[in-house]
Amino acid sequence: MRRIPVAQRREELVAAAIRVIVRGGVSALTTRAVATEADMPLGAIHYIFESQDDLMAAVVDAVTDEERIAAESRTLESASVEDAVRDGLEAYIAVLERDPTRELAVMELGLFARRKDPSGRMRSQWMGYYETATDLLSIAALRSGIEWTLPVSDLARSLIAALDGITTTFLADGDGVAARRTAAFFASAFTVHTRPALKESPDAH
Repeated sequence: MRRIPVAQRREELVAAAIRVIVRGGVSALTTRAVATEADMPLGAIHYIFESQDDLMAAVVDAVTDEERIAAESRTLESASVEDAVRDGLEAYIAVLERDPTRELAVMELGLFARRKDPSGRMRSQWMGYYETATDLLSIAALRSGIEWTLPVSDLARSLIAALDGITTTFLADGDGVAARRTAAFFASAFTVHTRPALKESPDAH
């Protein structure tokens, strides 16, 4: 058996799980199938993951973390709030283009979780998306010297809905150029809900 670090073994098992899901759907995701795909003994999975649900959660986390880091890095470099929203969406699209199968796996897991546990893991997954979107919109506003005219939580929900639409459409047609045009449209639409931030008066202290 190969002697590799636990962190690397975990990454390989997650990657193997994604390949299993893409080929055969969530129903094909068994610990034995993942172990075979990763060329590891069955015990390696049970050593690293407490359960199959834990493995599924790791798959979702691996994909969404990559997307979040890409979006954050582009957003923090943007000069205006419109640029920030567009650049964040485009960074996500670039990740999607590199390996659409990873997002397909996450979508399958999300639907599976919705049927299995409507108020549990899937809700937690989407709440994580909303929290990330809320943070990014707040940071973009602060850096751009504007404030949102709608609750940031509402805008974050709209941003995630836009992202879902871009994802499903891209997975259907594979048109990255069109996806970026859609991203630019949504970014422009978001600027309607901004106004210059009020500067605090020196006399206020």
